[in-house]
Amino acid sequence: MSDGEFTTPAPRKRPTYGLPGPTTPQPGDPSASPYGSPAPHGSPAPDGSPAAPGQSSGQDAYAAAVPSDSYVPATGPLPPRPGGPDAPRRRRGLGPLLIGLALLLIIAPVATVGGLVWAFGSLVDDASSGPTVIEGGTGEHEMAANEMLILYVPAEDAADAECTAEGSSSGAITEVPTSGSVTFGDGSQYEQRMGVAATADTTVTISCTGTDAPAFLGPYSLFSVAAPMLIGPIIGIVAGLVGLVLTVVGILLLVRSRRS
Repeated sequence: MSDGEFTTPAPRKRPTYGLPGPTTPQPGDPSASPYGSPAPHGSPAPDGSPAAPGQSSGQDAYAAAVPSDSYVPATGPLPPRPGGPDAPRRRRGLGPLLIGLALLLIIAPVATVGGLVWAFGSLVDDASSGPTVIEGGTGEHEMAANEMLILYVPAEDAADAECTAEGSSSGAITEVPTSGSVTFGDGSQYEQRMGVAATADTTVTISCTGTDAPAFLGPYSLFSVAAPMLIGPIIGIVAGLVGLVLTVVGILLLVRSRRS
């Protein structure tokens, strides 16, 4: 350098102290923020943008401030689960079992006994007053179709007495053998000898030997006597069978429901 020349010294660079200078993100740079330049340190990130490194979000701050065991659900208690301990258990088979026992132990005996009582109800009044005596051992009586007479002989003459019945027309009556001892309301004792059933309107002639005082009860309608004797026991048998089946089915269903 010659005398008289003035030289401008070169400017010195400012120290950076180890911090990078501001840079402008380029398109396609993975480090570039989709929301522009990064927020200054300590300022909150915009809504929806990821938090800066080392900075917790609002939900993390709330979770840290509120203990997990103090969480209270917004809704009420949950309903019981189906089949859980709170759900009532249905006992299947209880209904059929009760119905079957009622039919077997109540309906069947009542129907059978009721039919017999109904059948012999018409005989009660005659039995209390006594039979109609046929004087001399022979007599006639008018009978309509489907009517029946019950013939008796005194108990003291039962060993030797023999009786027959004849209708005014052939085949108009049918003899039905019967037996049994009866004490009537007046104290007289008789033995049943036979029943006489009319199949058509006829005049019945009754003749007895070995006794002078045969007697009879009736006439009675065959339907009023025989029908209840048949209907009552039939209803009783059917009710008993149905009750037995329902009882067995109810017991099996109860056993299965307990096992399940």
